[in-house]
Amino acid sequence: MKTTAEVLANLASGNERQRDAYRVLLQSDLFSILEAYTPYPAGTVPIDIDIPGSDLDIVCEASDLNAFEMVVMQHFSGMEHFTCQRGTGLGMDIPSAYMNCSFQIEDWPLEIYAQSLPVNKQNAYLHMLVEWELLQLWGAEGHDEIRRLKWGGLKTEPAFAAVLGLQGDPYEELLHLAHWSRNELWLWARQRTSFQNTY
Repeated sequence: MKTTAEVLANLASGNERQRDAYRVLLQSDLFSILEAYTPYPAGTVPIDIDIPGSDLDIVCEASDLNAFEMVVMQHFSGMEHFTCQRGTGLGMDIPSAYMNCSFQIEDWPLEIYAQSLPVNKQNAYLHMLVEWELLQLWGAEGHDEIRRLKWGGLKTEPAFAAVLGLQGDPYEELLHLAHWSRNELWLWARQRTSFQNTY
């Protein structure tokens, strides 16, 4: 997967919504403020399957959630629709406490998710990794189909599961695929979808 700098560069030179997301992230100074927590842009915007109302997702590594909360509260608690909540989740099947903070900047809902796990072992990152690899295989037709399903009310992971014909919990099923190599994933996905890469 790309580095944070590469993802941000792609947003800066991307489509209209990606460029606007980059502008909002730059003006908010979010990546400088959270620099100590290795912030990484995740979710649907970097991989170009977002629709109006989609979140800008930022994944962070925070070994001390109390300290992380203080930083987020100090800089963002005055933002519209600000909320923070804690819980226990999984990343690579490892239980880990998390903090999820959300707020609004202009037309963009932002969601900052932090765990003590490295970013590349967190579920949000792993989901995006699989989704990106599949979109590289499927091309424009795959992007269009995922967006169509999202417009119809499906969340992102259930939309991918629907295209692939996956049974069970779509979030768990996509995590299983994250352990596969690109060749294994593409070979398997070709047998389940008719999309052709048109890039």
